[in-house]
Amino acid sequence: MNSAASRFPLPHRAARRTLLASAATLLAATTLTGCGLFGESWDVKMEVTGTGQADVAYNFSGKNNQTKAPGETLPWQVSQNVGFGFNGVAVLHPPPGTACRIYVDGKLRESSDQPDADGAVSCTVNLQEKPRRG
Repeated sequence: MNSAASRFPLPHRAARRTLLASAATLLAATTLTGCGLFGESWDVKMEVTGTGQADVAYNFSGKNNQTKAPGETLPWQVSQNVGFGFNGVAVLHPPPGTACRIYVDGKLRESSDQPDADGAVSCTVNLQEKPRRG
């Protein structure tokens, strides 16, 4: 007799179910809060203006990896609804006159047209909480 009941006595099966339920709850909470479903959320639009082509790299809060978009034709833009965290866009080897902008809920929050020491034009916004009125 090699059933699950014989391999896992009741205390072990209960512990296993509890562990699985806890893991599922933690995963769901982490995923949902990163999307702003629990707590604040913002509509973020990143744009790069200019002419020609450039390598663009960007990251929305809640994402672990930067997205790379090589050889994009300018002007370029991308939008997403996000939760708490950092949002950024960088233009690598930008043609002259290139600028980046980040809009949050339709309002300009960050812009730059000045290359950094590595020659990239970049913008970053850290979203923590919505401004209080009053």
